[in-house]
Order: sequence, then C-alpha cells, then structure tokens
Amino acid sequence: MNIISIHADGAPHRRWTGVWPTASPGAYIVPPGALVHEASGRTWASDYPVVAFFWPKVYFQVFMLLKENVTDYYCNMITPAFIARDVIYIDLDLDVTVMDGQIDLLDEQEFRARQFAYPAAWRSAVQQASQWLVQQAHAKTGIFHPATGERWRIWLSSVLD
Repeated sequence: MNIISIHADGAPHRRWTGVWPTASPGAYIVPPGALVHEASGRTWASDYPVVAFFWPKVYFQVFMLLKENVTDYYCNMITPAFIARDVIYIDLDLDVTVMDGQIDLLDEQEFRARQFAYPAAWRSAVQQASQWLVQQAHAKTGIFHPATGERWRIWLSSVLD
C-alpha cells in the first residue's frame, strides 16, 4: 500500500511505497529502505523503520522515526486522511518535529503564504493541532511518551528479524 500526500490544489506532493498495515487501526509501517517519491521526481528512503499514525477527524498525522538510538517524530498538519486501499491526505504545510528532544514548528512561512487558499476551518484546525502537538511533546504524553516508541520498537524487532 501507499501513503499519498497531495497539495490542496490536487497536485502531487509525496508518496511512500511499500507501506505495511498493522493490526492497530490507523498505524502503518514504512519499512527501512521503502522508497519515498517526491513530486520533483527525487526518491529517497530511510534506513530505519517508521510508524505512521493517522486518526479519524484529526488534522495531523505522526511519523514515529525509530532510529537506532532515539525515537524522533515528524508531524504533518493535514486534512483528515482518507483511508482505503491507500492512505491519502492533503498536506497543510505546517509541521511539528521532535528531533533529539528538540521541539520545532516548521514551515510557518509556507503555511502563511498558502493559508488563504484553505477554508477557514482548515486554518483554525491546523493552528489548534500544531499547538496541541507541541504541548503533548513537551509533556512527553500520548504518542510522545517514551514507552509508546519502545512498544513499537519491540514489536517491529520481532517482525523485521
């Protein structure tokens, strides 16, 4: 299956291939080496597994990056995903990252430049979602709790070995 990100105007953005569904609703595995195709034609792959999380009616998704010695996070502000044969969503530019414990809000200029092309409800939802994610990351709760990453790391080691 694929995870497909598009822009609000319908233009392609990014596509993850070789994605595995899991028994956990809304959780998908991007295995090490799975290709990611950029709209520019460039491809790349991570050398570590990634767990992609999507929730119904939520304006963000979370990539849990299970690197060798650390669990990092890349959170995209999105429209709620359409989940069928593939997972498809509209990327709304703003991102929250947690890398080596550092929490950052990324692509604010990109969001400001495009925000007026988005419905007001999307703009409001993106602002609320990004603030909530930053709060959760600071508190290390929910998806950002260290035990959550450890559980996925243990499960994946049994699957990948």
